[in-house]
Amino acid sequence: MRRLNSIKENDKQKNLIEIFVNEIYTFNKAHNIVGRQTKEEIYSLDILDCKSIIQYIPPEKNVLDIGSGAGLPGLLIAILQPRSHVTMSEKIEKKAYFIKKTIHTLKLANVKIINEAITRETKNKKRFDIVTARALAPAKKIIDISEQLLAKNGKYILMKGSKKKIHEEVAQLDNNKYSCNIHKTYIKDKSRHILEITKK
Repeated sequence: MRRLNSIKENDKQKNLIEIFVNEIYTFNKAHNIVGRQTKEEIYSLDILDCKSIIQYIPPEKNVLDIGSGAGLPGLLIAILQPRSHVTMSEKIEKKAYFIKKTIHTLKLANVKIINEAITRETKNKKRFDIVTARALAPAKKIIDISEQLLAKNGKYILMKGSKKKIHEEVAQLDNNKYSCNIHKTYIKDKSRHILEITKK
């Protein structure tokens, strides 16, 4: 797989990921921001899952993560791509608070959180090279609310489930306007795929 073998976190990044998992686990016990019961579940079902997106995000890019939830994949991108700048959008206040708190705890300077939903009216001074989301909404809806934020040569890198479901979503897009590639992730025993959408 593309760049997969070269994506190796260093000791600092491993430590940041471990702290991140601990932060999710502790906060989740009181505020229920992810449906996980143990740190092992968080690592195997969330961290490993989100690591699969990194190989499709080149370094030093301006990234928007829509509907970041507990900071996934946005915070992981910020940790593993320290020369990229990540903007995270999360409309639920307790989740946005958790992300802000975790950014401070991890001392990450390349990421910020906005506590609001992305809509067609959302503006940003600088457009994004990559727009990502994890199991947020159908691809067409994500494009509809964020296309004005995508840079000229930008891409959507969306975390999705089964290939059948992705083909249904792709069928809703204008193939004269967009080209799509579906990538199988390395997550074992899981029907997980990455949908890459480029504007023609």
